[in-house]
Amino acid sequence: MIKRVHNPLRAVLLTALLFISHDRITAGINQFDERCLWVVRDIMTSEQAIDEMIEFADENGFNNLLVQVRGRGDAYYRSQLVPRSELLLDPFFDPLAYVIDRAHAKGLNVHAWVNVYLVWSTVNRPRALHHVYNGHSDWIDTNGNDTATLFNKENDIAGEGYFLAPHHPEVNKHLLAIFRELTALYELDGLHLDYIRFHDAEYGNNVDAKTYYYQNRYNHNKPVFDNENSIEWDTYRRSAITNLIKETKQMLLDVRPDCKLSAAVKPNLPMARNRYFQEWDVWLAAGYLDWVMPMNYTPDIRKFAENIDIIYDHLPRQYRDRIIMGIALYNQNELAAIDKIRYTEITHFKGISLFSYNVIVDEPDYARQLFK
Repeated sequence: MIKRVHNPLRAVLLTALLFISHDRITAGINQFDERCLWVVRDIMTSEQAIDEMIEFADENGFNNLLVQVRGRGDAYYRSQLVPRSELLLDPFFDPLAYVIDRAHAKGLNVHAWVNVYLVWSTVNRPRALHHVYNGHSDWIDTNGNDTATLFNKENDIAGEGYFLAPHHPEVNKHLLAIFRELTALYELDGLHLDYIRFHDAEYGNNVDAKTYYYQNRYNHNKPVFDNENSIEWDTYRRSAITNLIKETKQMLLDVRPDCKLSAAVKPNLPMARNRYFQEWDVWLAAGYLDWVMPMNYTPDIRKFAENIDIIYDHLPRQYRDRIIMGIALYNQNELAAIDKIRYTEITHFKGISLFSYNVIVDEPDYARQLFK
């Protein structure tokens, strides 16, 4: 991460927030062209929960729903390639079809939110034998200790879960086929890519992926698969993710050209590029993405503003116009969230995305304060 110096403009803008009343938040939301609401997959398990979510979004000024239809290598839609989610108890219920039908009737756009490389995050294996974790365990990525880690409080194991290796020669083909099936079958307004990154900087040590790299770059297998820090190796890992973004955009132009392609990214551009291998400034400049959504989820308004400073430093205005600023609800009170919305407005971004609707379901008092 780069170190920031004092920014006079940021100080002025932050001071201005003190003089902006925390009035009806929908007035602030409606200042944005794109008003997005993230909907986590547990809402997608029943018609009643979906109906309540759509009614809430419609009444409170949102015009885009990001509904999670791929959580852990599974499907909340009908698929021949991916196992149905274990949380869906009714075998005849198609959550995505239901959301699209109900949301379009209200004039809301539906974006299918898919977790890309993250495919599993519990100790127990998936039940479905054809789940990618069971069928292609050799595609799972590892860190410098050849360990695929997951987060588990009971065992004090570090990590977010099991990720596919983006640079494995078969992984992106598999994912592209999934995206093609999904967008061909459903009248989607958008495809949203989450976890479109490496687990962390020390990852990339999948044996088959590294063997493929050495064979193609150096015409031999390297006998020791140690952690590489070379510029060439980092570029190779970065390009694996960029290639999937590029190929997905090309596929959409063939299958559903009006479907927007967006991605959730780390908000600090240098960190995103160097630690997680997300060169999202390149994705915007090359036209591979219609929108990018920085997950600017910090509750600290100064850190929030600093991440926006970095965006201003690195991206010309024509690319900033395609940024939908991600704002968290789960880790801050409603007044702090309103501050982030106001700051996004006065720094001239055209869209916001609130994470997530589930907070509103779990904490009704939060919603009443936020939208009263």
